[in-house]
Amino acid sequence: MMATLGGWGGAPWRSWAVFEADAAGEIALATAPALTGSYRGVSAMGLFWSMERQDEAAPAIPLDGDFPVMLAAGGRDGGRAEARLERRLVSIGITSRAVEADGLVGTLFTPASPGPHPAVIVLSGEGGGVWLSLAALLASRGYAALALGYFGMPGLPRNLVNIPLEYFEKAVTWLLGTVRPRDGFVAAIGISRGGELALLLGASLSAIGAVVAYAPSGVVFGPLGPAEPGDSAWTRRGRPLVHLGQRNRSVDWSVIDPRSTPIVERPLYESMLRDRDAVERASIPVERTKGPVLLISGKADDQWPSYELAQIAYHRLQGNRHPYPFAHLSYDGAGHGLSFPHTPTTVTSYVHPLTRRLYSLGGQPAMTARANADSWPKVLAFLADARSRVKPR
Repeated sequence: MMATLGGWGGAPWRSWAVFEADAAGEIALATAPALTGSYRGVSAMGLFWSMERQDEAAPAIPLDGDFPVMLAAGGRDGGRAEARLERRLVSIGITSRAVEADGLVGTLFTPASPGPHPAVIVLSGEGGGVWLSLAALLASRGYAALALGYFGMPGLPRNLVNIPLEYFEKAVTWLLGTVRPRDGFVAAIGISRGGELALLLGASLSAIGAVVAYAPSGVVFGPLGPAEPGDSAWTRRGRPLVHLGQRNRSVDWSVIDPRSTPIVERPLYESMLRDRDAVERASIPVERTKGPVLLISGKADDQWPSYELAQIAYHRLQGNRHPYPFAHLSYDGAGHGLSFPHTPTTVTSYVHPLTRRLYSLGGQPAMTARANADSWPKVLAFLADARSRVKPR
């Protein structure tokens, strides 16, 4: 059996597997093991997550788009059957519009159902831009979802340097005034540096009622891009936030071989974490969040040690007896490329848009796919529970 996905992220993708049919000539992918192919063993969606990109020059990780999948099956008798499956990120009736108000840059997805709807701010990672696909999916499940850019887009800073948290406060105010979310509920969801940011927003803005942080950091990290001494990734009231790299006595740049490809950055961050004083200074006060917190990490993350970084936030919540629910979903063998389920996880490295160098995301494709499939329904249940805890206004 073969699956082909055309044009997702500007590239064709393909997977294949060999199965043994039952006496009736049928194959149930939920129970039949793949004997060989792009994946092995039992995986109902194996033909989807195991797809491999056929054009290496195309973008590594697409951010959005609906995608048609061609399924083809053939037997030893020479027979062949084909079917076309249209996978949609956006449900029928979902509307989207560009947001360019009061300096904000992003895209708002609105559900087809009558409002008011609970709202979510969706934050991309260190590559900048906007995380459109997740916002579209959340809108398809009843959320007014704002995919908010904060650097690396026209009208925004080019680099992740001294981004004011007031910008996000303005976005929350805009959502409350324009979308008028149900019961005033606004959640923040981010990945990687966006996960760090989501935790920061929860700790800094009382209007944030829940936080979901994928591959996050419980400490503030430094800027990305040309910066002056004393700069940070984030500022508050005009002052750069203290970050882990400042006065760090254990940082060891020699652990990264600049000649290696792809580059594994994790050891550098691990060396920084050995300075406990620096960790304490840069830790995000997540216990101030006015709502539940969900952390999601992969233990085989090569980008940075997201499990250990998420545990810093988890231990703060635990030690301060956070009055709202909190949890850390961690997955063995999963890498940095956590997301929603049933999309290809075979890309385990990417070219950074700022440095133009190839970096490793880590993780085994099958394990990252398993993490995505397990965590997504839990994210939706978490958000539904967080909404239920909000007192009607």
